[in-house]
Amino acid sequence: MEILRFFKKKQKQQFVSETDFTANQGIQFRTAIEALVTLRDAGVEEEDALKIEYFFYTNTLEKAQKLEQEIQKMNYTVNHTAASHDKRLFVISGSTTAIKMMHETLSKWVGEMCELGYEHDCSFENWKIVSLSK
Repeated sequence: MEILRFFKKKQKQQFVSETDFTANQGIQFRTAIEALVTLRDAGVEEEDALKIEYFFYTNTLEKAQKLEQEIQKMNYTVNHTAASHDKRLFVISGSTTAIKMMHETLSKWVGEMCELGYEHDCSFENWKIVSLSK
């Protein structure tokens, strides 16, 4: 019987649980609000469009490649690489096109990125606003 277990296809381990997804989404929405407050303090208005760098993590090359393909459809720059801190993980990163810094727009973007990551079993880990496009 041991020999039969050897031939069974290994199950791919889930990287992002529903609980982790929900918790992370809440964190990302709070981060968006905090970022907008900081931007307003710096004189950035709602109509100003900024680019955002983003980062996802996952546990297989296949998942990283599939997420990368989906992000390319959004006309964002994107690439994947092995994580420097853990070679068993993969980082998917890049930057967006310019996005207006309105509460509704940024919240929608954060929600979409969280959902996109979860759909591909990747964790939307972090993002930062990087440049002004006027």
